[in-house]
Amino acid sequence: MNFSYWGSICLAVFVTLWLTDRRRFLNGYFFTASAVCFFIAGWQWLEVTQAPWMQALLVMIKLTFTIITPIALILFALACIIYSRRLVRETGAHLEYRLPEIVGFIILGILVFTLLNLFVFHNSAIWILLGLFYVWMAYFMIGFISYAAASLLDELPVHYSVDFIVILGAGLLPDGTVSKILKKRLDKGISTYRKQRKRGIHPQFVVSGGQGTDEIKPESQAMSNYLIEKGISSTQIIQENKSKSTYENMRNSQVLMVEKKPFYRAIFVTSSFYVFRAGLIAKQLNSTMTGISAPTSMHYLPFAAFREYLALIVMFKGANLVALIVTTVGYLIYCLIIH
Repeated sequence: MNFSYWGSICLAVFVTLWLTDRRRFLNGYFFTASAVCFFIAGWQWLEVTQAPWMQALLVMIKLTFTIITPIALILFALACIIYSRRLVRETGAHLEYRLPEIVGFIILGILVFTLLNLFVFHNSAIWILLGLFYVWMAYFMIGFISYAAASLLDELPVHYSVDFIVILGAGLLPDGTVSKILKKRLDKGISTYRKQRKRGIHPQFVVSGGQGTDEIKPESQAMSNYLIEKGISSTQIIQENKSKSTYENMRNSQVLMVEKKPFYRAIFVTSSFYVFRAGLIAKQLNSTMTGISAPTSMHYLPFAAFREYLALIVMFKGANLVALIVTTVGYLIYCLIIH
């Protein structure tokens, strides 16, 4: 198989999809597929090279992968467990904070069982079952890499003029002021607003967020107060104070913007880990909005990315279920053929 050819095809499809709409999950998959194909093509080219130093390099790379892969899996599993327990200590024993720990123990269990079958059981049926677990693991790892790639590609800067800057709400502090996460979103919105002003554009803010059961005021009001404190005129701020979810943030903000300017151009601001999924929700509402990211604390980012990927799996549960069934059936047929 000519992997450089297929890599070029995947790259061309990725560029086409991304240029037409960067809010596609498929963007990450085609980008990842092109990278994998070019890597394999490069590997094949090295294998046919007759230079002794090149052959020695290939042997070293193979040994490195053979040794590093299980070590990397062990370290990843331990990192999931340690990080999950740290989150539980700091924020409480919520089930979602336990999920990385569960994933970590599952990976360690599969690795231990692999060693037991290698040195103790020697059972071919167990090898097939373990192989299926590794196939599933590879499927979700490729999915996560594709999500990460799509998220990074979705966060490239916006250089065009906009009519509105939508700030998506987050929780407030007990005294009704903006939280640290929300403050970062607002600050990113302010910096974007000032860049637009330098170009002679005067966009309006749409601060979107209702009042939670544990909040003393709507999030939109707290956000508006913060913007005014930072020198933004109240006439440049539109409050959307009814929404309880991101879907409602997007839908209600869209209604307000259409009332002001039917053919508007807008961007939304949210935390870096959430830009991609929020963009997919905007796309579901047939909105042209794309997102820009506010920075996220590094200690929270791994869990946030893990949670976002799980949310995307649920969001595309039908497609993931079909893909898993096809992958499983294909693997089992392959096992029957070789046996």
